[in-house]
Amino acid sequence: MQTYVVSHEDWSLFLDRIMEDWTVVGPRQRPDQPGFHYFDQVKGPLDLTLDYTTTTIPPKKVFFPPTENLFRFTEGNPPSIDVVCETTPFLLIGVHPCDLAAIDALDAAYSCPPAEMRWAVQRKRATIIGIDCLPDEYCFCASIGTSESRKTCDLFLTPIDGAYFIEIHTAAGEKTLKTARKVPAQARHLEEVKRWRSEKVARTTASLDSPIAEFADILDRGGLTPVWQEVASRCYSCGSCNTTCPTCFCFSMDDEFDLTLAGGVRRRSWDSCQLLEFALVAGGHNFRGERWQRVRHRWHRKFLYLYRRLGRPYCTGCGRCSRACAADINIVDVSNQLISYSQKGGHNA
Repeated sequence: MQTYVVSHEDWSLFLDRIMEDWTVVGPRQRPDQPGFHYFDQVKGPLDLTLDYTTTTIPPKKVFFPPTENLFRFTEGNPPSIDVVCETTPFLLIGVHPCDLAAIDALDAAYSCPPAEMRWAVQRKRATIIGIDCLPDEYCFCASIGTSESRKTCDLFLTPIDGAYFIEIHTAAGEKTLKTARKVPAQARHLEEVKRWRSEKVARTTASLDSPIAEFADILDRGGLTPVWQEVASRCYSCGSCNTTCPTCFCFSMDDEFDLTLAGGVRRRSWDSCQLLEFALVAGGHNFRGERWQRVRHRWHRKFLYLYRRLGRPYCTGCGRCSRACAADINIVDVSNQLISYSQKGGHNA
């Protein structure tokens, strides 16, 4: 792997040049909410904030928007279908390791037969530049194994004194960086990177009390209903945990007709397994009509079902769900509560 160092000044000049040719999406600070960040198109280096802790909504939204039109249809014999799909390449910059891992998790989930082709088309549009970060009290990426993920990125930046240490991971990344003024990394730069990573480890205070494989076994054995019921007694079933999760990928679809009823648009939107209607089927039966069943399903989905099927948890330790929860339900606290309950013989209760 090639590594270079680019000073902050040269990095800004590089971004200025690259934004003339590329659509660039990256983290920006909300003008109405200082300290809060979101991914959006940036027009210049000053729009970009790379030293952010997290965003409320993960960068998956650039590939899988909260709501999007899939195609327009018009009646006829046969009816006409016009697919709506953006194909312009763009640069996605400032993605943290946990979110790089999340994009990789969605690549795996959406490639399972039958593959979700729209996700694949959107993913091919992007060249991704990741950047390392320092955690807050909600981050537990080290427990999940995503704190040093480089999956899905083409370039990866680590902040060092007055510059960025840059790893080239793909040919696309090498091509993108070609016009940047840079110098080969030296031993002293590697030492600065080591210090950054040591500080990251030291600042990570939240963690699961069990390895992921053992936690999956605990969930699989069951017998945790009292914990699910206690958590559900605090949950509002608002779905914030799902809509802020970087790995949740469920959606619903609806057709909106024109007033003439001669055509319309098919649209899809993010869905949430925490909403009462999610598991409602024809005839009025609801497979998870009780709130505690929906809470249990979420944990099983994050740490059991998809872990067994795809070999990884569908949680990256970003902590967004805990930050967003109006009821202060913390995914680490609840997981450790489940682990503790099991270790005290809860499964036999």
